[in-house]
Amino acid sequence: MNPWIRIIRPVNGLMGLIATWISALIGVGYALPSHTAAILLASISVFMVTSAGNILNDILDHETDKINHPDRPIPSGQISIRSARIYAYSMFIAPIILVLPYTIIGVYSPFIPVIVIVAELLLISYETRTKNFGLSGNATVSILVGLIFIYGGMAVGAVASMVILFVLASLSNFSRELIKDIEDVKGDVDRMTFPRKHGEKTAASIASVSIIAAIVISPFPYLVGIFSYPYLAAVAVADIIFLMSIHKTVLSPGRNQKYSKIAMIIALAAFVIGGISANIVIPTSII
Repeated sequence: MNPWIRIIRPVNGLMGLIATWISALIGVGYALPSHTAAILLASISVFMVTSAGNILNDILDHETDKINHPDRPIPSGQISIRSARIYAYSMFIAPIILVLPYTIIGVYSPFIPVIVIVAELLLISYETRTKNFGLSGNATVSILVGLIFIYGGMAVGAVASMVILFVLASLSNFSRELIKDIEDVKGDVDRMTFPRKHGEKTAASIASVSIIAAIVISPFPYLVGIFSYPYLAAVAVADIIFLMSIHKTVLSPGRNQKYSKIAMIIALAAFVIGGISANIVIPTSII
C-alpha cells in the first residue's frame, strides 16, 4: 500500500465515515437521500480528522516505532517527519474549510465547525498527553466516538436522538476502553493505565458501572416518544448482552470485549431501526 495512504490508516477513517452516515440515517430515516450532499461533506471531514490523528500518532511515536513497527512509513524512511507534519496540518485544516461554506449559507448549524475544532483539539490532547493518564485518556476516546453521532445527526438537522446516542456510545465505549486496558495490563509496561495504577478489580467495577448506566438510559428514546416498539425490542436484546458482559468483566476480560462489541453493534442497529421506523427530523434550531 502507498505509504501516504498507509500512514492515515484508512480503515479507521472509513469506520468514522460509515458511522457518520449511520447517524444521519438514524436521524432522518428514509429522508436520507435529500441530505446526500450535506452528509457526504460531513463524513469526508470525519475521515480527514481521523486521518490527521493517525498521522500525528505516527509522528509522536516515530522513535519507538523504529523498534516496534519499523515498517511504518516514518521509521522506514518512506515519509520524512517534516512531510508528515505538513500532511497532518493539512488534514486538520481541510475539514474546517470543507464545512464552512455550508455553515455560512445556513445548511449546517453553526455548531458543525465547532464540533470539528473540538474533536481536533481532543485528538491532539489525547495523542500528546491524556492517552498515558488512565481514565482521562479512556474518556477522551469515548467522547470522540460519541461526537461522531452528534456530528452526523447535526449535519442533517436531527439532534435529539443523537444526544442520547452520544451518551450511550460514550458510556459503552468507555467501558470497552477500560476492559481493553485490563486485558493488556501485563503488556502496558510503558503506560500508566488505570488498571495498572489502581488494580484490575477497581477498573472492572468502573467498567461495569458504565455499562449499567448505558442500560438504564437505553429505553429513554422510547419513553419520550422519539422511537417506537421496534427500537425497544432491538435495544432490549443489546441490553441483555451488555448484562452478560458485566458478568464476564472480571472473569475473562478478553471474552467480555467480544460480548460488548456484539452488544454495541446490536444497539446501533436498534437506533437505525428506530430512525427508519420513526422517520422524523428534529431541526437544529431547537438547540
